Amino acid sequence: MTKRIIAFVLCVIMLLPCLVSCGSKVNDDMRGAYITMHLADRVYDYDPANAYNNDSALKVASLLFMPLFRMTENGKVEKELVKSYTIKEDVNSHEYKMTVTLNNSCWSDGTPISANDVVFAWKRILDVESTSEAAPLLYPIKNAKAVKEGDLSIDALQIYAINTKTLEIFFEEKLDAKGKPAIDYDGFIRNLTSYALVPLREIIVSRTADWAKKPATMVCSGPFMIRRVSYAKENNSLTLERNPYYLRNKEKDALDKSVKPYRLIIDYTLSADDIMAKYESGEIFFVGEIPLSYREEYKNKAEISNALSTHTYYLNENAEIGGQKLFAIKEVREALSLAIDREAIAEAVVFAKAATALIPYGLFETESAKKDFRKVGGDILSTSADLSAAKAKLSAAGVNASSYSFRISVPAYDEVHVMIAEMVAEAWNALGFRVSVEKVNVIVNDDLGTTNEIPADIRDDIFLERFVVGDYEVAGIDLISYCTDAFGILSNFAVGFSGQAMNMGLKDENGQPYYILPTHITGYENDAYTALIEKANATTSLSERAKLLHEAETMLLADMPVIPILFNEDAYLERKDLSGTDSTYYGTRIFSGTKQKNWEKYVPEE
Repeated sequence: MTKRIIAFVLCVIMLLPCLVSCGSKVNDDMRGAYITMHLADRVYDYDPANAYNNDSALKVASLLFMPLFRMTENGKVEKELVKSYTIKEDVNSHEYKMTVTLNNSCWSDGTPISANDVVFAWKRILDVESTSEAAPLLYPIKNAKAVKEGDLSIDALQIYAINTKTLEIFFEEKLDAKGKPAIDYDGFIRNLTSYALVPLREIIVSRTADWAKKPATMVCSGPFMIRRVSYAKENNSLTLERNPYYLRNKEKDALDKSVKPYRLIIDYTLSADDIMAKYESGEIFFVGEIPLSYREEYKNKAEISNALSTHTYYLNENAEIGGQKLFAIKEVREALSLAIDREAIAEAVVFAKAATALIPYGLFETESAKKDFRKVGGDILSTSADLSAAKAKLSAAGVNASSYSFRISVPAYDEVHVMIAEMVAEAWNALGFRVSVEKVNVIVNDDLGTTNEIPADIRDDIFLERFVVGDYEVAGIDLISYCTDAFGILSNFAVGFSGQAMNMGLKDENGQPYYILPTHITGYENDAYTALIEKANATTSLSERAKLLHEAETMLLADMPVIPILFNEDAYLERKDLSGTDSTYYGTRIFSGTKQKNWEKYVPEE
């Protein structure tokens, strides 16, 4: 009898988990909170190398990929993928080396993140056929600039994976006036907080150009991975799911050790009215992109910070307009800038300041956030329109505006960019030009849709694809800073620093191939400007370097190859049900520590 009782009790104990799971959604299978949000506008390509042309792409990519270092909201650098590093200098052998040891973390498919993944990602950016403007961030590495310019092969880049978790990085020699090493290691480490420099898996990236457009063809190193993406009209959505391998030992650590939420769910079928109504009713808990029509209403309720980006109009100096290269005429570029009422546009956008220069607020003057480059440099541009001065510029250049028509190209899916373009077009039409706004839509990608490897349900962002190869007349772009250093933006306008792909298909008079050093994507080229950037790159004094960069910005805006419109601001709304959400200095969110009050009641029935 006693044995039967014991057996019965044991059976009940074994059945208890099953009984609990039948009566409640909270059981051992539940992984954590499902947080509904409107994180960002629709994204079509999650490649971190492309994220700096699209604010929404950066917001999502920052959750999917892990940089070596992270910059906190107050501008402090912290280790993330990096576990430790040491620096060794030897003046006699001219060897300056940083040895980096990586943390144990895995890609979302369980494969360990290795030093080779870092080497591959950086070589990808420095390849002569790459168009990444992040290339100058890596120029402190020995031979990096020569590799990018095609003077040395990619194998000459002095970065090595000496084992799966250890990198060796050698630097170009820099000596101060006394002959002592003066390499800015801290500045290089700050560069490594950029999401443009995150590790990537060669076997994934080399499979197809569309590797970052679908969950089935990509892996992630960050706190989240893409669980589901759909462009279907009735189910237009994006679901991010916890990466169970992110900075976690799967055998020893709790499932939520490094990432608290299980899923972040974005429903793109919702209208602006739907988004805000659901936010107010507690059905959406975070709004990272406040709809334009609601910005005025919520401007005093939102968390607002500098976005480290400038909404900028790129003028293609190589574009044939009315039978000539209209934007190659300096006075035309100046006139177009003078005609814009930046204050009015900033007021309409709400979360923005009228641009007074190209470098936005938030970038460092020297080595820390204590001094702001923009505040030190002051205002260079007027924020109000001056049509009389603009017309005088055109008259002096002998340009009859009514003889020319051109397009401002913007992505159709970005309502803010479309509105800005319409306001700018109106101003330029007032000068006499015939200006239209081209709203460029994404298209269905069917290049590889018939194969078994690549799913057909992906989209191509034609606006960005055309922009990066210079196929535009005027393009509205958020010029997002790759790092906290003004050099990252200003250097791109100098020959040899633009990061643009090299033209290697040309031949000289003897039929031999030769390289053309790439100019800026606008076609801008100024020898005096390039000399300034070269000098800033060579100097060992941070204060002298900052002085040279201010001089470069002034020279650049006198030439006006691009027209700064607004300093963008980051604005978001978060319900009190959430806690623990953090931010980076770049204005991206960190949801890995986010907790949701009473999360169990929001878990969907499946």
